[in-house]
Amino acid sequence: MPKTNEKEPKAGIISRRGFLANAAAGAATISLATTSSAQDDRDEPVVPPPKDAVTLFDGGRIAGWLSRKGGPAAWALKNGFMEVVPQSGDIYTERTFGDFQLHVEFWIPFMPEAKGQARANSGVYLQGLYEVQVLDSFGLKSSDDDCGAIYKVAAPLRNACKKPRTWQSYDIAFRAPRFDAGQLKEHARVTVFQNGFMIQDNLEIPGPTRRAMETDPVKPGPILLQEHHGDLVRFRNIWIIPV
Repeated sequence: MPKTNEKEPKAGIISRRGFLANAAAGAATISLATTSSAQDDRDEPVVPPPKDAVTLFDGGRIAGWLSRKGGPAAWALKNGFMEVVPQSGDIYTERTFGDFQLHVEFWIPFMPEAKGQARANSGVYLQGLYEVQVLDSFGLKSSDDDCGAIYKVAAPLRNACKKPRTWQSYDIAFRAPRFDAGQLKEHARVTVFQNGFMIQDNLEIPGPTRRAMETDPVKPGPILLQEHHGDLVRFRNIWIIPV
């Protein structure tokens, strides 16, 4: 199996100009955490969110998250991260957002016996509607259902995945669809950086992903994290900057 370049990006600032030009002037600035090549770097320090960010999960508690099955989120809170609990259902934020910049860090288990979509599957849904896939796709030729894909819409521009059992990051600039008197005028658009590499570039998303929430695309929506057949995916250091 061919492997991707394993050289990891240095910590720093990446600026993406013009993506949200119709929503706000200037650049979308993305802060990246230092990465590590350790097999299980759960204790790796994280970069704190910018002052203007809204913290969605800081490792201390899961307040502000709800279960798609009803009631509070039922995922496990562990050593600074939250982990999927099998059969507990997807979780989503009480708060809703339109245009935003989102930072999410995730960790996927090593599941060598599993294949394809069964290999440490999860996802980050934007506005509760559009999925950025989370999966163990290390070393693969990426398709439109691999890690970093906008699920069944577009494969990532490159495979930027690290090995499983290693913390990874998404930095996502999202522009919600535009409506006029209830009529769709512009589809949603997204730019995604994975581990410091651009993997989606101002991509137009033609419609909601399968298994999306039944939210109104005209209105702001939540951030949703997927529970997929009990795969023990972890998340930490989640923050958002509304635009």
